[in-house]
Amino acid sequence: MKKLISILIVLFTSTLVFAQSADVISEILKSEQATIGQVSYLCAVQQLKILESDDYEKAVEAMISEGYLPENVSSSDTVTLSQAAFLFSKNWDISGGLMYMITKGSKRYVFKQFVADGVISVYADPSSKLSGSELLALYSSALGRYGDFNMKSVSMEAE
Repeated sequence: MKKLISILIVLFTSTLVFAQSADVISEILKSEQATIGQVSYLCAVQQLKILESDDYEKAVEAMISEGYLPENVSSSDTVTLSQAAFLFSKNWDISGGLMYMITKGSKRYVFKQFVADGVISVYADPSSKLSGSELLALYSSALGRYGDFNMKSVSMEAE
C-alpha cells in the first residue's frame, strides 16, 4: 500500500515538474539516495538559474552563488530532509511564523514551518537521507502547499 501511494505521488509530481526533462526525473526516481545535485537541479531550473539541459554540477554552482549552499559541497553528496526542505523553501514565498521571519528562513525553522504546514510529517527526522522518490514527493507536497497552481482553475472539458 505504501509503495502504491508513493508511486501515485511520484506520477503526480512528475506531471507537475514543469520544464525538467523526463530523463532527469527518471534518474531521480531511480536513485536510492537523493543528492545535493538533484535537489539543486530541481530548484535552479524552477528559479530559472540554469537551463533544463544543464547538469547537476552547474545547478550546485548556482545554489552556491545564491548563498544557499556552502562552497565545499559536492553535487554527489547525499541530501538530508532538512537540506532539501531548505532548498525547496527558496522556490516560493513562504509566510512563516515569528522565528522563521526573524531568522530569515534558517534550515531549522524552514523544517519546522514545513512540519507546521503539513508538508513534512511531524514524525520525520530532519537528518534522514531521502530516496529519489521521497525527494520528488517532498517537492510535490511543497509545490501543492506553496505554489500558485490551482486545480480548480483547470478546465477538464474538451475544447
